[in-house]
Amino acid sequence: MKILVADDEKLLRSSLLEIFANWGYEGCPAKDGQAAIQLLSAQKFDLAIIDIRMPGIGGMDLLQKIRAMDANLPVIMMTAYPSVDTAVMAMKYGAMDFYSKPLDLAKLKTELERYSSADHARKKNTGAKALSFLDGESPVMEELRANIKRIAPTNAPVIVSGESGTGKELIVRNIHALSKRSCKVMLDQNCAAIPDTLLESEIFGHEKGAFTGAEARKPGLIERAEGGTIFLDEIGDMDIRLQAKLLRVLQDGDYRRLGGSECLKADVRIIAATNKNLLDKIAKGEFREDLYYRLSVICIHAPPLRDRKEDIPVLANKFATEFALRYGKEPPGIDKDLLLLLMRQRWPGNVRELRNCMERAVIFSDGNKIGLEHIPSQYKIQNHNMEVLPLPSLPDNLAPDSEAKTASEKRDSGTILSGARKNLEKHMLLEALKQSDGNRTKTAEILGIHRRTLYYKLKKYGMLENDNS
Repeated sequence: MKILVADDEKLLRSSLLEIFANWGYEGCPAKDGQAAIQLLSAQKFDLAIIDIRMPGIGGMDLLQKIRAMDANLPVIMMTAYPSVDTAVMAMKYGAMDFYSKPLDLAKLKTELERYSSADHARKKNTGAKALSFLDGESPVMEELRANIKRIAPTNAPVIVSGESGTGKELIVRNIHALSKRSCKVMLDQNCAAIPDTLLESEIFGHEKGAFTGAEARKPGLIERAEGGTIFLDEIGDMDIRLQAKLLRVLQDGDYRRLGGSECLKADVRIIAATNKNLLDKIAKGEFREDLYYRLSVICIHAPPLRDRKEDIPVLANKFATEFALRYGKEPPGIDKDLLLLLMRQRWPGNVRELRNCMERAVIFSDGNKIGLEHIPSQYKIQNHNMEVLPLPSLPDNLAPDSEAKTASEKRDSGTILSGARKNLEKHMLLEALKQSDGNRTKTAEILGIHRRTLYYKLKKYGMLENDNS
């Protein structure tokens, strides 16, 4: 069993590591919360023991971050300043147990033995638990989870496509968690985040003197992730020269460090992700066709939120609960009118945008209910302009009560609503123009529409004056 020990006291860390070794467990030290997060991102642990008071990211914040990364990792909290409130808060955030310092080693040993005996059964269920992070019961999500279960046990390369904010990284982490390489590390690199020379060094490593500042040999991701998985995000931004080196790894398993001549062997699974159309980049000569077909042995598409609107109530409630716990509030309910509005948005930022919206709503709410008044104004404005999506049905348990209307009543209501919507839309345009002092770019941003759409609407209502565009 592998245990993460996060504590800013060096003596306690080293003592626990020695004790765990004598008990037959592997301990891994972290001097603070940030170091713990880095270790958790790169390695797989069976249990974490965390001190509550640490510089920077404290124990409670770290516990919540762990829950966001891995809802199933058992966590034991410890502190030299115990209190009932602290213990209750730790349990509320998902801690398995709470220990006062100095630790009761006999109790801890018994608990670790009990947990270790059940560890095998827990790992057998890891597959189902890992996929629980991919929330939603829509058909596209059910198909996505089924595909992940099928492809995860293989060693085939995978490319995950999808818009920004759709959860591509989450899909990748699920694939790794369900793979035969899950006991090894998964390392990731955003190909658009650093210059090409540094990217080559990060992936393939470099020899001493390979470039200015290279004072010692450095292993790259391929070397450090031996036996595990490499996740290359934004693969479409990789320089075409580096693409040739990556292709060689995929085809032959060979690579060289930057500035080196030794041919090394790679034993890693490569998973890539992109929000770009790689076929378009191939046509422009910006992406290698042979690399594309080698990477895309298996293609997974992360669906945009607008294609699974029936999942929005589930996601909204999940995020509301997550942020309520983070900010020390009671998990709130969500008003039905707000859920209806959320389901009518286009969500260009997808799940990430919805998550940010719910965080803001939780912060501004002061009771046990989140309503329309707690979300940013641009969503309420969008709800009234003509670009809004048609309203889907709420799940049965969330749908408001309403009496059936006759066909005639619906036609009459439609006529009245159509005229009212036009008046309201014109009013919204005037208000947004006033707020932006007539600046069309800012007006479009306020309304949440494209500038060309704004131009069309202004023209439609005869609101273009002295326009030469």
